[in-house]
Amino acid sequence: MINNSRNVPGRLNTHIEYAYNATNIARESLFYVEYVGHTYCNDHFYVLRQHYCHYLLMYVIDGGMALSSAGNEYVVEPGQAFLIETQKPHIYGALDKLEALWIHFNGENFHPLFEYLLHMNNGSHVFDLRKQPEFYIKLKNLVESFGSSNPKPEIVISANMYELFALLVANPSKKDNSLDSIIGYINQHYSENLSLEFLANKVGFSIARFSSLFKDKTGYSPHQYIVNTRLHASRQYLSVSTYSVEAISELVGFSHTSSFIYAFRKKYKTTPYQFRKSIHVNSKHEKET
Repeated sequence: MINNSRNVPGRLNTHIEYAYNATNIARESLFYVEYVGHTYCNDHFYVLRQHYCHYLLMYVIDGGMALSSAGNEYVVEPGQAFLIETQKPHIYGALDKLEALWIHFNGENFHPLFEYLLHMNNGSHVFDLRKQPEFYIKLKNLVESFGSSNPKPEIVISANMYELFALLVANPSKKDNSLDSIIGYINQHYSENLSLEFLANKVGFSIARFSSLFKDKTGYSPHQYIVNTRLHASRQYLSVSTYSVEAISELVGFSHTSSFIYAFRKKYKTTPYQFRKSIHVNSKHEKET
């Protein structure tokens, strides 16, 4: 890690920046940092790029910023952060004085998570974290760790970044709290009769509204999520218990064994009987070898 402060218009002398060259293992398997910084600027500071090579997460502590990315324009206020793909054209700059923390980072499999985070934020690149003071603390600790004589292991850095991404969307509305509670309820009560009307009434939504919000949040209809949860539980029964397929079907909430077998085959491309046999054959082979 090296101090990488540069003479950039608008940046004040108190600006701090570090560069980090991640190992190949981190580049192939983890989220990794390329550059981090604690920026102090005046209103002459701006960045205009057609293309860069990372993602950028920046949190405004004081002042304000203007941002243009993916055809959208934003004003970023204190307590807010923005997340952008710098591989695409973008502009950002200080509106007045500015203090901000930021990380340029990458990861082999980050793009699906990037899309998920934007989706959960109604497509906006700006995340309101004014009710999430923990985000600022964790980001500040991460940035400062790069100036330490005892740097964090790369896997810990990656874990810290996961925490930051989680906090971006962990500022849920009452609606999201309700849906989270229903998801938890399904995972605990999947063996019971869970009608759509019952679940919708439990959170005070109409069936249509509940179904729409649930699919938007999970990617599944409520019915499919329940079926998937039951099938997931059935694989554990098939793997470790001696219950019959018929008994397992009932234990996980299917009203008919034939429905269970059909759903299992559709999802896993094998029958419950074949799945259990393959598990037991493999286990026997491992013992013998």
